[in-house]
Amino acid sequence: MKVIKDIRIYKSDVENIDGNSLPISFEDKELIAIIRRIVMKLRENNFSLGEFDHLYINFTTCTVNGEIALSKRSVDRYYSWYRYYDVNISDNMFSELGNPELRNEVVNLIRKVLIQNFATGSFDEKQICLCFTQALEQGENMLMKFKEKVTEKRKVIIYLRFLNKCQYLPLLRVLDMEDKILFETDLPETPDLNYLGNIQVSNKKVTVKPRKNAYTKTIQPLVFEYNLDEIV
Repeated sequence: MKVIKDIRIYKSDVENIDGNSLPISFEDKELIAIIRRIVMKLRENNFSLGEFDHLYINFTTCTVNGEIALSKRSVDRYYSWYRYYDVNISDNMFSELGNPELRNEVVNLIRKVLIQNFATGSFDEKQICLCFTQALEQGENMLMKFKEKVTEKRKVIIYLRFLNKCQYLPLLRVLDMEDKILFETDLPETPDLNYLGNIQVSNKKVTVKPRKNAYTKTIQPLVFEYNLDEIV
């Protein structure tokens, strides 16, 4: 069972089957940010889609059994980590996809897809709806625990926030073992998470090292020093 990683939205006016053109994405940056926050909250709570972790929702004017269904397009054996689910919508809604006035309707349909197809005894409809509610109500201020480093005396947590402009704004907190905040600071905005790798912590310093990959060779670690004597 894989924890969810992504939900992406597409549209198509031809049947989503082998041989036909693939569904295409539609642009609404703020809607994409809303969906990203929903996924973050679901992921934080270990919500699973089963054997795959990327859900591609295709809004279509074509007939769909039961209005929502797993697409008839074959699973790509090389990219088996995603599945298409087709959602039948009206011609009018199809022509207006990307319009900010339709955001709530699109979000409600995404919630319906998850409830109808992925709710389980261990993660039921109520829990799915709670994740949606938290993401929608908290918006850009929503925090998702991303990384944690625990020592005998300190806890360092990196939280993620996701802005409407589709950038992450991480927050770093240093806490004592009773969860009193000793130090916190915003980290640099970023479109990806490459600079958030290993965390090292001592009594008066936190170092955040970048991930080890081809994109981080020139990224320097972030170092934060703090004076506990100045903390009330």
